[in-house]
Amino acid sequence: MITHDHKWRMPATYLKVIMQEASAANLPVESILAGTDLTRQALLTSDEPVSFAKVLQVLSNAERLIGPGWHLLLASRLTVPSHGPLGFAVVTAPNMRSSVEVLLRFIGTRAPFLWSAGAIEGDQFVLRFYETTDMGAQRATLMELAALSLQGLMERPLGRTISGATLALTYAAPPYLEAVEQAFHANVTFSARQHSLRFPAVWLDEPCALYDEGMHRYLVNRCEEELLASAGTLPAEIAVRQALLARPGAVPGLAEIAASQHVSPRTLIRRLRQGNTSYQSILDDVRKTVSRDFLLNSGMSITRISWRLGYQDPSNFSRAFRNWY
Repeated sequence: MITHDHKWRMPATYLKVIMQEASAANLPVESILAGTDLTRQALLTSDEPVSFAKVLQVLSNAERLIGPGWHLLLASRLTVPSHGPLGFAVVTAPNMRSSVEVLLRFIGTRAPFLWSAGAIEGDQFVLRFYETTDMGAQRATLMELAALSLQGLMERPLGRTISGATLALTYAAPPYLEAVEQAFHANVTFSARQHSLRFPAVWLDEPCALYDEGMHRYLVNRCEEELLASAGTLPAEIAVRQALLARPGAVPGLAEIAASQHVSPRTLIRRLRQGNTSYQSILDDVRKTVSRDFLLNSGMSITRISWRLGYQDPSNFSRAFRNWY
């Protein structure tokens, strides 16, 4: 888990969406932004990212003013444009497999409080989500907003709801359970051992209704640019972690990741040190967390898990696992 003081940032678009909901509820925007130095005018006229601490404050204000479960009202507002280049890159992909790959690769630019990994398990594809930081009292709100966003981004290219999928969340069912069941089209379970979204693996081969080859290529490049631009506003750890998870079975070295970010290995090392971490620490943490989750919660063989994590020899994975635990 990343241990920092929430100096990293998130897109301001999501606060604009919250402001729209506040206006619809006839709430003064000033009350929603209380406790921050943000103003309605500044948010509307700027695309500058907002600190995660301020996002947490706004979420807390909204819950106090509107009530528990208020965030589920945002479902209709979390449209493809609200997710920027990532949203459009997902819906213009050739098939759902490519859409999911884009999500896994760039999710950190929109929801830096999570990292994710995906794998086929039997006849299911499972997206697993891991928390990068302590979200405090807004944990359920952020997790459910992320899940709502994911639902919308999957349903648009599929052209239908994701009924038949299962969303599992690790915390206990909230008091607004009925609203959760109305907002989500997947079956939702609580008190799970791991956050995950599980759906039939055959969905991966379904073509996207809005596929546009040229537009998709352009938008993936935009996502790359956004990832590079976020280097100063997100922990370097997020970019490294996502690079390590982008290609199952392949583990890029520090030099390769640095090159993909158009920085020198020395610069990337320095940025990681500023976050009190290193390439090897991140690699070990990813392998340790994902392997434990797969062993506990999936039917994947040790050989397949070791390949998924980039080990050529399962015995090397077994030795590493014994060292970790």
